[in-house]
Amino acid sequence: MTATIPIGLQQLAPYVRYVHYNEGDEHYRVPRRVIYDYEFIYIVRGSALFTLGDEEVPLQAGDLHIIPPLTVNACRVPAGGSFAYYACHFDLAYMGRELDFPDDIYVQVDYANLPEVPVQEELLERPLQTIADFELPPFYSTVASHRFGERFADLLALFEREPFGFQARMRACLLDVIGLLLEETHTAEGIRQDSPHKAMITEMIALMHGPGLQGEVDLEPIVGRYGMTLKYARTLFKQATGLSWTRYLTRLRMERAKMLLRQGGLSVGEIAERCGYADLHYFSRLFKKLEGLPPRAYADSLRSVAQPMGE
Repeated sequence: MTATIPIGLQQLAPYVRYVHYNEGDEHYRVPRRVIYDYEFIYIVRGSALFTLGDEEVPLQAGDLHIIPPLTVNACRVPAGGSFAYYACHFDLAYMGRELDFPDDIYVQVDYANLPEVPVQEELLERPLQTIADFELPPFYSTVASHRFGERFADLLALFEREPFGFQARMRACLLDVIGLLLEETHTAEGIRQDSPHKAMITEMIALMHGPGLQGEVDLEPIVGRYGMTLKYARTLFKQATGLSWTRYLTRLRMERAKMLLRQGGLSVGEIAERCGYADLHYFSRLFKKLEGLPPRAYADSLRSVAQPMGE
């Protein structure tokens, strides 16, 4: 069974494998296939029909198509049509040389004459990276299309020219694309813009930022006004934010704890209480699990970084 590796925003460090620009007319086609990493396809001109799973969707200039690993996909151009696009294959984070593979897997394929692209059986065993705390829509019509187009053009230039540091610069470029996408598809609180329950969830999050950071949170008055049960409201919360209520609250509390540790002047016990944890040992274990260091060691690491060299 393929291992699954969840990647959250803090761990997201895309490894760009292949970038290209292509144009196609009515003879262009990509037969049914699966890919073994993620792919962004950004349409810059014309239109084409893209299949993901059992769904076929027409996309046009300014649209972004996101293909996840091991999902059946295909593309064709209707009679008389044409289009142009950028494509970028990437992993959410680098998995090491032993799990890498060459772009020949995608390049050396006779797409025009194959009824279906053969599966590379050995690549089916690669760990499957999944996005842990947000969702990327499979099809999206961008708003700031010029900004997306510029970023993909930059990606292609870096991939083709390979200037010094191009790997890091491609990573930064792709993170910018993802950042633009999240900016357009989510509110500042991380709520999906297309959520029909955005108002209720915004109130729930506002409650977290108030008394919820230091103690129990009573959601009943809020969800009751919207005619929801607490259980159903929590389900809607996860659908809209990509995180469960508990995980979202924990993330806020950990961010507050890190801020207080950076500021100094409080004991770890006092910080735990201000972040809603009466049990110091539980807080310390949870902090270490999420941040990789116990709270005291985290604070010490900040002081060592701030210490001038030679002192």
